[in-house]
Amino acid sequence: MKTQRRHTRTLCAAAIMLMCLSPLSHGAAMQDKALVSILDMTVSRLKIARQVALAKWDSQKPVEDSAREAIVIAAAVKEAQQVGISPTVATGFFSDQIEANKLVQYGLLADWRRAGIAPPDERVNLLNDIRPELDRLQKGFIQELAAVQVFQSSAQCPVHMAKLSGKYAIDKGLSPLYSIALDRALARFCEH
Repeated sequence: MKTQRRHTRTLCAAAIMLMCLSPLSHGAAMQDKALVSILDMTVSRLKIARQVALAKWDSQKPVEDSAREAIVIAAAVKEAQQVGISPTVATGFFSDQIEANKLVQYGLLADWRRAGIAPPDERVNLLNDIRPELDRLQKGFIQELAAVQVFQSSAQCPVHMAKLSGKYAIDKGLSPLYSIALDRALARFCEH
């Protein structure tokens, strides 16, 4: 009888521990899902840099477009504030995304200049094809940033994000240029 009571108490204690720990592990899994989504969107945004670089190669326009960047950042900040993301977080995040995109553009353009030719890829219209995709990504980023706000300011964020993005770059087979750009895109992700 005593053995059965002890066994029952042990099972009850174990069940209570599982109930208490379950939300934490569920929360961590949901957090990592949002973080991987941010990584996916970041890489999608970085891949768009190739089309932008091709357009700039063809038009001989510079990579830098501070007026356009200011418009993009202001729109992102306004949209982010509507879901409770601070202007500082939104400005830092989207500025870093833009800087990473430019890093890829500079790297690709330098490669093409050294080769003396750009690849014969099909060209797309930046306004009609690229801008809607960037707008879609911006909305997705804001949704996921809202989901990970608490994590961003945690002490675990820098190490966890570095490990997660490093593993992601390896798993996805990112080139050195895109791996560096991924790091640049998330440079201030945990500084809030």
